[in-house]
Amino acid sequence: MAELPQGAAAVPEDVQSNVLLTTIDWIYNTGRTFSLWPMTFGLACCAIEFIVAGTARYDLSRFGMEVIRPSPRQCDLLLVSGTVTKKMVVPIVRLYNQMAEPRYVVSMGACATGGGPFKEGYNVVSGIDKFLPVDVYVPGCPPTPEALLNGFIALQQKIKKQSVRTVPWYRKDYTGEIPIPVLGPDIFGTAPDDMKRVREVGLNRTMAARAAGKLTIAELHYQGADEYVVIRNSGLAQDMTGWRLTSGQGDQSYAFPAGFVLMPDAELRVHSGPGAAAPAANDQVWTRQPVWHNEGDAATILDADGNVVSSFSYKGS
Repeated sequence: MAELPQGAAAVPEDVQSNVLLTTIDWIYNTGRTFSLWPMTFGLACCAIEFIVAGTARYDLSRFGMEVIRPSPRQCDLLLVSGTVTKKMVVPIVRLYNQMAEPRYVVSMGACATGGGPFKEGYNVVSGIDKFLPVDVYVPGCPPTPEALLNGFIALQQKIKKQSVRTVPWYRKDYTGEIPIPVLGPDIFGTAPDDMKRVREVGLNRTMAARAAGKLTIAELHYQGADEYVVIRNSGLAQDMTGWRLTSGQGDQSYAFPAGFVLMPDAELRVHSGPGAAAPAANDQVWTRQPVWHNEGDAATILDADGNVVSSFSYKGS
């Protein structure tokens, strides 16, 4: 009889043909290896290859992973297949947090792994591994169904080597929740200082864009009983007290009311003509007489100091 390992118990000879000795790890890992449930989740063209891998030609059932579920509560495999943008990484992490342990992540394709051809894009993250713990990377752009199957087999081999004694999700101090990324220019921390920096960067960019903008005459509608000039403000809030709108060679002018402020990204219409009306809150009525009638003249906005802010040429009716 062969020598038994230290601490092992001998099996009685009369039941040796009916008893199978193995380890808990083997039973545990075998069950998980052949019962992987992927999530029906896709981002771009790699998702099409994932769909093809589930057809009869490739038969995922051979590997015990044909049960593809739409709910993260019922899945243990998150397949990130496609381009991961800064906007999309938030729901990806949220779905991962809703999955129960043990759970695994496969990064499919060049985009999910490192950004792919969009790596230098302002809105694409350089790899999902910056936010989630990736178990297997499947290269390709996009990977073929055969390459995806090879990635699944590599994941199964990794699972077979795990032990219930060392896996992290059975430790009392383990928390598998991943912080939800914060949208921003390359800032994804959830700490209060990081979130404050995101807001400051966004505010500074907005203020800089508005400071570079200005108030302009965008359109001039002069045909019909209701003539009106469309004024848009792409800059900061502007107090138009003392400002004037002139027509033609300045023979007619309209003075904006005192205290009138045109807010950022707002629009103002100044109406004139027999059918002049002010349907919107910002609209102003100039006069009931037509003022746009000389072809080649221009509508001009002058500030309180008489400087030309914007000018718009028009054609006569």
